[in-house]
Amino acid sequence: MTVYLETSAAAKLLVSEDESAALSAHLDQLAAEDVNIVSSVLLETELRRLAVRLDLDQSRVSDVLDRIDLYEPDRAAFVEAGLLPGKHLRSLDALHVAIAIRVAADEMATYDIRQADAARSVGLAVIAPAD
Repeated sequence: MTVYLETSAAAKLLVSEDESAALSAHLDQLAAEDVNIVSSVLLETELRRLAVRLDLDQSRVSDVLDRIDLYEPDRAAFVEAGLLPGKHLRSLDALHVAIAIRVAADEMATYDIRQADAARSVGLAVIAPAD
């Protein structure tokens, strides 16, 4: 099984929010079950920029990234992202959905409603663990 972790979810591993503990526990359980947790290399940029904005130590970002297999998209992933349905789907969100499809993810972990809708529209199950 493969779970794609996108930025709205991964950010909760850096910044304490209502869903942070539930998400972390869920990811720990998945890891114990040998579930592959994957994201795009784009996640590194997004999390490191978040850490800069919030003045967080970059080692915290590294700790989060160590839990995730990062996929390096090719040009075709960008084309596929651009062609996804959904007039309100933002570019980077579309890229995450396209990459989730490319890595054959069974589920996408996201707390972003538009992204969740886009993921469901292409057949991905969506998870958003909460307390």
